[in-house]
Order: sequence, then C-alpha cells, then structure tokens
Amino acid sequence: MSIKNLDIDSRRGLKRGEIMLNIMNDSCEIITQDNPSVIPLHTHSFDELVLVIGGSAIHIVDDQEYPIIRGNVFVISGKQKHGYINTNHLKLVNIIYQRDFFKTLKIKYTNLSGFNTLFVHEPFYRKNHQFKSKLHLNSQQLQEIMMLLNYMLLQQKNKWAGTAAIKKCAFELIIINICKYFSEITSPKPKAFLKISLAIDYIEQNFSKSISNEFLANLTGMAYSSFRYSFKKITGLAPIDYLIKLRIEKAVEIMGKNNNIR
Repeated sequence: MSIKNLDIDSRRGLKRGEIMLNIMNDSCEIITQDNPSVIPLHTHSFDELVLVIGGSAIHIVDDQEYPIIRGNVFVISGKQKHGYINTNHLKLVNIIYQRDFFKTLKIKYTNLSGFNTLFVHEPFYRKNHQFKSKLHLNSQQLQEIMMLLNYMLLQQKNKWAGTAAIKKCAFELIIINICKYFSEITSPKPKAFLKISLAIDYIEQNFSKSISNEFLANLTGMAYSSFRYSFKKITGLAPIDYLIKLRIEKAVEIMGKNNNIR
C-alpha cells in the first residue's frame, strides 16, 4: 500500500495535517513511501514500525525535530503527531499494526532482548535522549530485513484466506531479527539504552521486591556511577525514585480496582 493509494478524504486531511489515519484491514500491513516531498503532521489509529531504506529527512515528532537517514529503525505511537520535512530521496517502509495485536506480541516477546527497548522504552523516553539511542542497521542487516519486507509486501498483494496469517508471521520474523540487531549493537548510546532498558524491565516486573542501585548496576553490567547517570538521563528519575513512583502508581491502580469492586 502507498500513501498515493489513500482515499480522497484521507489525502486531503493529510495535506492539512489534520488526518487521523485509519486504513487497516488486517492486524498488520505495509505502507511504502518513495521520495515524498513532504509528509505533514498527522496521527493515526494504529502504531507503526518505521524503516528508512533510503535517503534522509527531518522527522518531526511532538514538536521535536530529529534527522533520519538510511538504516534508521524506530517506532511511532499512533497518538503521536508526526511528519517529515526536508526530504532528500527519502524511502520509507512502514509496518503498521493494531494495538490489540501488539498486546499479544508484547506478551510473547517481552523477554526477547531489545523488544521493550525498541517498542516501549525508546519511544517513551525519546525526548530525554533526543533520539540518539535509536537503532541503525548496517547495509548487510538492512539487506536481510529487506528480504523479509519484500516477502511481506508480496503476500499483502495476494487475496486469499491465509494472507493475514502469513503477514503476521513475516512481521514476527522481522521483529525477531531487528531485536537481534539491537541486542548486538556496539554504538555507545544505543548500547547504554539497551542496558538501562533491562533495568527498567526488572523494576517493572519486581517492583514489590527490595531493589538496590548496586543490584541494578550489576544486572546491567555497568559501573555504579555510569548506571545512575545513564538511568536518570534516559528516564528523568534516579533508579530508586523511579521505583518509588512505580510503587505509588501500582498502589493507586489497586485501590481503584478495589473501589470498583465495592
């Protein structure tokens, strides 16, 4: 599917920057965009995994501007207003997916190294780290992913009972490979983000337990001072403050459920 193939009302809305795109037929689909002059600010009713397969641009997300180039991979939440300017031979492949479908993926892959980093933590803390912890694929990795993307695109053109299932399987293969690339990353800032993401996951899964800064630093394999600095730089909170905030949020959530029961 291409932006050019959107219905007239959608294309008019996109030009005004007012569109709430809702163009999904299955749990996940692919949209390709080849050398658009500009993509105005918009939101949509789904989330998307964006792969920059050529060119460059400035990506605007919630009034923040980030340069993007070939090889960049990132996730956009549908409620985030975003668009692209200063495009230069930009080529994008967007895998769009329904949020209910993502919930099943999160349960399935939450322990896969790199999954929460890419799909949950990096988008949520993007303003704090200024998009400097994004994933960047090298040429070989991009070529490997393109084989899967082309297969998914080919299957999307088929109209038979198994098409939706094949697309979901292809998407999961893409996710697994991208998470593998993220877990193998060597660039300092994305690597540090991956380690902090591990600590965030541990805190969220074990918030009722006694957790120390020393334990979390050891868990991430980082020096104590580096861990504390990186954690606060990314989340805006010291590790223990993050834990306290999470415990309060969980307590409020439980109280709300108890009140509803009464």
